[in-house]
Amino acid sequence: MNIFRIAGDSSHLIAIVILIVNIWRTRSCAGLSGKSQLLYAFVFTSRYLDLFYFISIYNTIMKIFFLVTSYGTVYLMFFKFRATYDR
Repeated sequence: MNIFRIAGDSSHLIAIVILIVNIWRTRSCAGLSGKSQLLYAFVFTSRYLDLFYFISIYNTIMKIFFLVTSYGTVYLMFFKFRATYDR
């Protein structure tokens, strides 16, 4: 396994977890761009359309995690904490 890929995936994973925990802890999504989060979700969806073709368990788990957390962030911003979203 490539050390640079693991480092990149790990830092991306940590950043997503920090974002979701921060939204949940403060109960606010003020200062975040909803359009950017929606675009991230669409980009991950289009990038990971090959999810149904098995490559490795690591690859599959990371793709599923990125998709779920991207759409989870969009849900938190546009539905759960909609009142705190600055347009």
